Amino acid sequence: MIANIHHSLAYTYSEPVYLEPHVLYVHPRKSSLLTVKSFDLSISPTPVQISKNLDPEGNIQNILFFKEPTSSLAIKINAVVETTEFNPFDFVYFPFESKRLPMRYSDAYVKTLAPYLGLDGVTPVIEQTARHLASQVQWSTSEFLSDVNAFIYKQFAYEIREEGAPNTPEFTLMNRKGSCRDYAVLFSALCRAMGLATRFVSGYYTGIAPVDVPNQTHHLHAWVEVYLPGGGWRGYDPTQHEVVAGNHIPLAASCLPEEITPVYGTYRGAATSTLTTEVFIQRV
Repeated sequence: MIANIHHSLAYTYSEPVYLEPHVLYVHPRKSSLLTVKSFDLSISPTPVQISKNLDPEGNIQNILFFKEPTSSLAIKINAVVETTEFNPFDFVYFPFESKRLPMRYSDAYVKTLAPYLGLDGVTPVIEQTARHLASQVQWSTSEFLSDVNAFIYKQFAYEIREEGAPNTPEFTLMNRKGSCRDYAVLFSALCRAMGLATRFVSGYYTGIAPVDVPNQTHHLHAWVEVYLPGGGWRGYDPTQHEVVAGNHIPLAASCLPEEITPVYGTYRGAATSTLTTEVFIQRV
């Protein structure tokens, strides 16, 4: 599938401000299943310098540096990417015992995956919920992941929240509502309670949303990847009740959601700011 992406963000300030360096995670994340055919980044006012590099987790990062005061900041992304549809269940757990929970990675994997196994946010109620869900499927790894996906999709009320950090897993669990990033953080915590390594992914959803969920094509999206021995990183999207298989375009993936905000930066001045965003994706 080829997708044409048009994404714009416009910040306006009530009076001129000095922009501190801004960090962008808006470049599609390349992989064997995703090819970036073209990418154009337009910034107004024009930065005095744009530094493009890779962050510690392999995400493409752009850092913008400004000099003159401004009353606005406009960021426009135009990209063409090609994704490959695939069967996300076409793998064999190896070692075979990985089919059962709790997950026990090899010593080498534990060292490599340590940042993705952290238990921040895994409170007693989160662990209790995870163990309850796992027991219902006789501790099957695959069925647990499917059930967590369904549990969040069916029992939680979706809400759009353009800005702000994700809520804590327990807050989302107890209130039974949240944005896609809240769902992703909750999904991740339930998995980590069972020893599964996870990472948070930000990007776009290009599929057709179910009738009772707002169309994510018009918003930035978030989901989770789980590391499964024999299968590698596999994506789960509780907002859409999908296993990632070609309808998702990742921008960045991290063990820390706050580290891959698509646009992060501050300004000097007493002004207030407003943000308007637009995402349009055309499937070819």
